[in-house]
Amino acid sequence: MIVSLVIWIALAGGVAAAAAAFYGHYLDLPAWMTGPEICQLEGGGCAVLFRNPRSALLGVPNAGLGLGLYAVLAFGLLTGWPPLLLWAMTIPAVAMSAFLGYSLIVNGHQCRICWTGHVANAMLFLLLATRALA
Repeated sequence: MIVSLVIWIALAGGVAAAAAAFYGHYLDLPAWMTGPEICQLEGGGCAVLFRNPRSALLGVPNAGLGLGLYAVLAFGLLTGWPPLLLWAMTIPAVAMSAFLGYSLIVNGHQCRICWTGHVANAMLFLLLATRALA
């Protein structure tokens, strides 16, 4: 019961972060979401990261991939897909989060929107692994 609740919270956090990043990939986010007090980067904050070449995989924004993943995971959870399949679907996301998170650390960037998505991916990976292995 508690694991299910935390999974849904992680999904909600991931969707919020991915939606903000997806919007930021194409348009300017409001200053209260990306200003220097939130994201300590040049050029208006996190928007610099959302338009970076690393923000897309084969031309598709990472945030769009995330939104797709979260939608499929939610559908799978609601319709009773096997936990092992749901967990396996998080592996590419957590690998991408590890790479992008490492890049944030190495470059000294602060992006709360980014970190929210990375933490959500890690939580989903771990929580769905516990379900798959139970």
